[in-house]
Amino acid sequence: MRGLLRHALLIGLFGSLLGIAQAGDKVAAFTALPEGAELEMVYASTGCFHAVQYELKFLRSPELEVRIVQVESEWSVVKQAHGATNRVELGKLKLTKADEEGLDRLMKFYRSKPGGGCTTVNFITVSQRQAGTVIATEQFTDKSCSHRDDVTWVTDLVRRLQVKK
Repeated sequence: MRGLLRHALLIGLFGSLLGIAQAGDKVAAFTALPEGAELEMVYASTGCFHAVQYELKFLRSPELEVRIVQVESEWSVVKQAHGATNRVELGKLKLTKADEEGLDRLMKFYRSKPGGGCTTVNFITVSQRQAGTVIATEQFTDKSCSHRDDVTWVTDLVRRLQVKK
């Protein structure tokens, strides 16, 4: 009986921990991100002639800022995959209200599960942290090769930092 009770408690604890940040939990909108909260995004894009990866950390305090790191990689013949070789801090941007709204439209676009058969494939993971704890995570794959002017794309933010240098 005691073993069953312990087993039930462990299952309950494990289940509640899983409930904190399941893959289906939606992260907050950029425009509604509370002060002190963070959104972490990993953006990886591969295609016929490129393979790039960026890590973006969005923090509201009280304005929304983003820090961007480029993860450099090399092709490994042995592993038949790209492997990280260096991390380069690209810098920090203060985002405008228009940027935030464009990022909200980007998330709406990704959540729509755009179709397509493009050879460029973008893999995106977004996690929301509050007080250091991940409270929501979403993952997306975009094979659409879409480009909309009303969206703030990750590559637009990266280009703005590259122009600043």
